[in-house]
Amino acid sequence: MALDVGSAGLVPDPVALDGLTEIRVHGVGGTSPESLLGDLAPTRVAGDRVAGFFRTRDAHGRHREAYSWGGLTSRSRTRALWALLLPSMFANMAGWMARRWVMSGDQEVDEPATIWVFRWFARLAALALTLSTAVMVTMLLTDIVAYQCGGSPQCRRDAWWTATVDRWLPVDQPGVRILVGAGAATLVALLFALLARHTRSAYERVEPPTPIGADQGTLGTPGVDTATEPSRRCAAAQEGGLRHPEFWSGLRWHVFLSRLHLAACLGVVGLLLGWSASALGAGSDAGSLGQAATIAAGVGILAVMGLLAFDDAHPALATAVLVLTLGALVLAGVAALSLPHVAGPAGVLPGARPAVNLVWGASLFLLLPLAGQQVGAWIFRLVKARELRAQQQTIPRLSLFPWAAPFVMNTVALMVANTVLLSLMVYVGRVLGTVTWGFGPTPGVTADPGAIYIPEAVGSLASMLSLGLITLFFLFGVGFWVALGRSRARRAPAVEAKLRAQYDLAGVPAVRADAEARTEAGWWRSAFDPPMFGATGRERAGRPSRWVSKVAMMQFVGDHSRAVAIPLVVLTLGGVVGLVVFLSWVWLLDDGTPMFLVDVGTTVAVAFPPLYVLILASAWRNERWRRVLGSLFDVGSFFPRAFHPFAPPAYAERAVPELTRRIWRLHDNGGRVVLTAHSQGSVIAAAVVGRRSPVRAGTEPTLGVVTLGSPLGKLYRWAFPALFSDGFLAGIADGPAGIGPVLWQNVYYATDYIGGAVRTGDSTIQPGVDLELVDPPSHRYVVDQPLPRVLSHTGYWHDGAFWDQVDTMCDRTLAADPPRETVNGSTHEDTIAPDPRTPVNYL
Repeated sequence: MALDVGSAGLVPDPVALDGLTEIRVHGVGGTSPESLLGDLAPTRVAGDRVAGFFRTRDAHGRHREAYSWGGLTSRSRTRALWALLLPSMFANMAGWMARRWVMSGDQEVDEPATIWVFRWFARLAALALTLSTAVMVTMLLTDIVAYQCGGSPQCRRDAWWTATVDRWLPVDQPGVRILVGAGAATLVALLFALLARHTRSAYERVEPPTPIGADQGTLGTPGVDTATEPSRRCAAAQEGGLRHPEFWSGLRWHVFLSRLHLAACLGVVGLLLGWSASALGAGSDAGSLGQAATIAAGVGILAVMGLLAFDDAHPALATAVLVLTLGALVLAGVAALSLPHVAGPAGVLPGARPAVNLVWGASLFLLLPLAGQQVGAWIFRLVKARELRAQQQTIPRLSLFPWAAPFVMNTVALMVANTVLLSLMVYVGRVLGTVTWGFGPTPGVTADPGAIYIPEAVGSLASMLSLGLITLFFLFGVGFWVALGRSRARRAPAVEAKLRAQYDLAGVPAVRADAEARTEAGWWRSAFDPPMFGATGRERAGRPSRWVSKVAMMQFVGDHSRAVAIPLVVLTLGGVVGLVVFLSWVWLLDDGTPMFLVDVGTTVAVAFPPLYVLILASAWRNERWRRVLGSLFDVGSFFPRAFHPFAPPAYAERAVPELTRRIWRLHDNGGRVVLTAHSQGSVIAAAVVGRRSPVRAGTEPTLGVVTLGSPLGKLYRWAFPALFSDGFLAGIADGPAGIGPVLWQNVYYATDYIGGAVRTGDSTIQPGVDLELVDPPSHRYVVDQPLPRVLSHTGYWHDGAFWDQVDTMCDRTLAADPPRETVNGSTHEDTIAPDPRTPVNYL
């Protein structure tokens, strides 16, 4: 009698590493490994609960694994709080949205994707967000809460938190109050820095893979299994971009950048506190100390701007600047404590107005170098194109983000942050007392009890920004909906004709109109025909059916998904023009600050962030809604934090090394691998196969890659052309990619609003990479049953035609490089480490 050699207990069986392994990589929204593999209890064979490799039973002559990386971005509801980091994510994305300064494939390999000047200016623009945010938070806590509310007996009597403060602190002294407010602002800055450090330990600390194999030596060999030294260089400055082996080594750079931005935050707090102390203590020693602290803080902020010019991390210099701004803050604190024990003037904190104007103006000024560089780059491209035309050379035309993407995204980030923070200042003022617009009472007039003075510009800007944002996106949504409706009716006949041709080509049988009743053929109907029940007059008149109109609608959405750039560009242009008009109105015309629906605008702006977080948290457990709401963060948090350290962490810092190591291990045990990557997973796959490994170059077997619903061509080459350039994608498609020989097949639907072809326009990618599948896969349905569903972006896994392509790729990969016998003594099996928290499924 044959005995089962598998485990008889709760210990999983060894996992085979040889043969062919298909690794499925999901897209946005954190698809579970159970869904990817169609198994209620797959076995985790590598990784952990956050991101790991899961395996189910073999089928079609191959092992089936899923790389589930969703825990890095979307499994926990607390990730919804990342919505509060949206502006910093935009600022970090902006640095990666530049156009490439060299377009030759050979130069792309050996040169950084962008020039040094752009990288410096992009970091300065990201710093503008930090400075603007820091000064608004500091003014809110130091002026409105500490100085004005803390100095008002009525405000302290009404607030729940003031009893403790009154008991332990001499709140009648303005110096003590503003020091407490500055301390609270410092704690906010430290909170962001600690959050960045915590996420860094889970993401950036994962270094890119270092090969360990028979040809490099065994464990214990010096120089082989030692810890990899993190790179000091900024990822954006690495030669070859994504191709560079150390592109994902961002630990040291993030430490350097975090210290600089923390120093800038402390410098802003110290500058405002010192300036206020010098104004309150004018003519005294406290005033002199405040002036010294203000100057030291300003010098520290200028030093931060200078250090951002480096492409290599210098932690010691960053620490020195951090010590300088911290010293300035301490000196400002001493000045505040040394202030005379007399009540300060009613109204806005003295010295706060010039300090805020200086920092806020500096944050706007820091956008100008980037704007100038983008204009210069645009002019350079025009001149270069004219020279090429004069030489009768072909100019490649690829669809790219319409205008100055880095400047647009940084401006949008600054506008979103200022909208919320300015509105929050007004809202907090309303909660604490009665908001009175202005800087203080008229000379000779006593301030009203409980009055909280807020400059008119704060309320005006908050209202205009919030209502402008809402109006813009509302008009865009209405316009897109109208265009969608008109296009659906106009495109439906052509869509129907194309679908019929595709079904004929795919061998989908037509529905017999003369089928006899009470036979199987008589039960089938075509979605091209009017339904048996509820047909409209248009359908009975021979117009395309509602089903065809829906397909036409989804194809329109798929063709125009890049229209999201329109409101961003309009918002930027409107913001620039609006700022010029506002400043001209207030300063040149001296006509006062325009006040328009301040109460409505500020209430809406303050309510939006917590409402968005609440919606995200509520929908996080629903996979469909999680994909929709979290897709922006899955795209925005792909890139290393090379421009803004307080952005959400880059999950690819861990995902790319983990997937690379898994492929290498299977290869080293004689196995062969086919990656099946969906949506954002295809971006991870591209980063993996495009990364060079000099040590293993020329020794890797052929790797098969099937991408489905991939945004590489439609969105990533369009929005991030410096990294995902046509040359980079062509290098993968042509076979000799960074990881080794690659066979690539990209499948897509015309109805996909995210994925599409990677070869568009004048692309140099070989024609055979893309394959369009018909969606819906069939027009046939059974009477009184649901019509064939439009699969769009999420339905590839349920399409038999897609799995035919996966099977074909597996055959091609095996034919190109059959599995081999290893000579390193491997048993081709992996013993899984026991983990009581993980269910066991016997393979």
